[in-house]
Amino acid sequence: MIGKLTGKILEKNPPEVLLEVGGIGYEVLCPMSSFYEMGNDNNISLHTHLTVKEDS
Repeated sequence: MIGKLTGKILEKNPPEVLLEVGGIGYEVLCPMSSFYEMGNDNNISLHTHLTVKEDS
C-alpha cells in the first residue's frame, strides 16, 4: 500500500488531483477542505489511504 505521495500538481478537478511522482501520474481523491488549500503549480505531499469496496 502507498502511504504518502510527494510531487507536482498537474491537474485539479474537484475532488481529484493529478499528481506527478517520479514520472508517473496518480489520480488522488481529496477532501474538499484539502483540495482548496492546495496551490496550482506547487509540489505537495499527500498522505494516502487505500479503500477497497465490494459493490454488487
